[in-house]
Amino acid sequence: DSNDYVRTAAETTVGLIMSNLSGHGVKLVMPAVLEAFNEPEWRTKQASIHMLGSMSHCAPKQLASCLPKVVPKLTEAFSDTHPKVKSSAEEALEEICKVIKNPEISSISSTLLSALTDPANATLRALEALISTEFLHAIDAPSLSIIIPVVHRGLRDRTATTKRYAALISGNICTMVNDPRDFVPYLPVLLPDLKSTLLDPIPDVRSISAKSLGSLTRGLGEATFPDLRPWLVETLTSDEAGSVERSGAAQGLTEILVAGGAHLTENVMLKEILPLKSHPKAGTREGVLWVLTFLPSALGQAYSSLIDSSLPALLSGLADDNEVVREVALRAGRVLVKSHGKAHKDKILPSLEDGLRNEDYRIRVASLTLLGDLLSMLGGTKVAKGNADTQDDIRQAERAQAQIALVLGNETRKRVLSSLYLSRSDTAAIVRQSAVQVWKTVVSVTPRTLREILSELVDQIVSALASGDPERTQVAGRCLGDIVQKLGDQVLPEIIPVLRDSLYRGDEHTRQGVCVGLSEVISCSSKEQIIKFLDIIVKVVQDALCDDNDLVRKMASSCFQSLHQVVGARTLDEVVPALLVGMESTNETAKARALKGMTGILSVRSHELLPYIIPRLLKAPLTISHADALGSISAATSDTI
Repeated sequence: DSNDYVRTAAETTVGLIMSNLSGHGVKLVMPAVLEAFNEPEWRTKQASIHMLGSMSHCAPKQLASCLPKVVPKLTEAFSDTHPKVKSSAEEALEEICKVIKNPEISSISSTLLSALTDPANATLRALEALISTEFLHAIDAPSLSIIIPVVHRGLRDRTATTKRYAALISGNICTMVNDPRDFVPYLPVLLPDLKSTLLDPIPDVRSISAKSLGSLTRGLGEATFPDLRPWLVETLTSDEAGSVERSGAAQGLTEILVAGGAHLTENVMLKEILPLKSHPKAGTREGVLWVLTFLPSALGQAYSSLIDSSLPALLSGLADDNEVVREVALRAGRVLVKSHGKAHKDKILPSLEDGLRNEDYRIRVASLTLLGDLLSMLGGTKVAKGNADTQDDIRQAERAQAQIALVLGNETRKRVLSSLYLSRSDTAAIVRQSAVQVWKTVVSVTPRTLREILSELVDQIVSALASGDPERTQVAGRCLGDIVQKLGDQVLPEIIPVLRDSLYRGDEHTRQGVCVGLSEVISCSSKEQIIKFLDIIVKVVQDALCDDNDLVRKMASSCFQSLHQVVGARTLDEVVPALLVGMESTNETAKARALKGMTGILSVRSHELLPYIIPRLLKAPLTISHADALGSISAATSDTI
């Protein structure tokens, strides 16, 4: 109205009406007042603002229901072009501030009002004031109506600090209100902003936003957010999302699951998340591994029931074709080792040991990295860098070795160190380098440790030699040669009998492996060392040369060549006469075996042997067996003949 007295009387009347309105009455009045706010006439808009401000006179219950709609409209008025509309909005907010019962909020209400009237410059100061305030009283509905717009503006700010503070306050408010239901009307405003900050490029902002979502879920119940978990899983597996978005979604999902309890977590992980580990899309596999990155430390000891289920997903991720997936898998593995390695070493160690024997070198490298983390943590040290040959490094490794023996027990320690030493002879250079670094971390004096673990190491070497896998056989042979070089006379009495027994007891793969291992032992030993065991070695080589399997005979020929290079002509004197005797045997099986052995030797030493053998076979009278032998020898040495 144009008359001041009429307007004043109307304002008084509105205040009285508002103070006596029921909840239903507020619902009836609110649409008309909000509609008037949108009118272009400034007086109508101003009157609407006065009415909105008068709602501060409502009863507390009605006030709580109307403020979530009132305050946003009042803050909207600050951008109006008419100065009286602006001043009316400020007065209306001051009216609302007068009914704030929380003394802590009352003390900083002017700072909060400044943030509402000048959000660009005062929002950060208001958020800092909220964070630094120690709350001794519950936050009431009027306080909430002033805080939420400030937080809403902070979550949309460009600076990381402001977003971080706003996200932190969002999560904490729920625990400080009298009735959590007072907070529910503000969720449609805050939730989209928290989703946005959850996918922020800055890790700290993502982390705090995730914790805030967890706090809200814990305070209000997951039923209040029916669409939140499906949205997080969708973001986690989306093709359009990048690593940052998947990381944020995984953090958010982790906090929500933790808030829901161990039963919900286990149910969702086993039925929804872990089955996606073999999904054809790399992004989906990456999302699964991001969850495994954040869940172990967030869930604590309750995660122990999921370790067995999650390890296959980790190991398959370590061997993934996609580099990003492999990186996330390694990160997840390191988190698991750090958070649960000590308590659940019995579950984690076997998987890492299996990883050391995997045919994919990338899994072997990653397994070594994780094994290094675990052993250094158990030993109270750090994985060695560089040469690690200083006195401090050696003393540190000595302490670590003693601690590891105490924690793991002697048998497990021997098994783990044996697997680690085998990896030092790997076919891939990067695996060998990693193995050496981990070895130096936990072993101070290599020869002494080798003597301690020798029996277990030899068992593992023989097992690898007998595996039938050419790569593992080669690695085991190299390792055997390396041990002989380091320990010499101390190790030969133990290794050679084991190899001999394996040759006679094993299958064709074992026999092939024994030949490879024996060849390495001979090559890495001195003449004096070999001569001490020459009787055993000659017998083993001779029997391998006469084997029924072609590959065994071929490898035995290489072994014979190595023996000849070390010992010289004596090798021929020891082996050839026995084979010649066998070739003249009346037993057809023995004759055939001896002929196979002779042919194998001739394939590598024909120049030395032919002048010795041919005259014997041509001696009259020429028998059928000699004629057969000449035919086989001619086929094996046609070029030399």
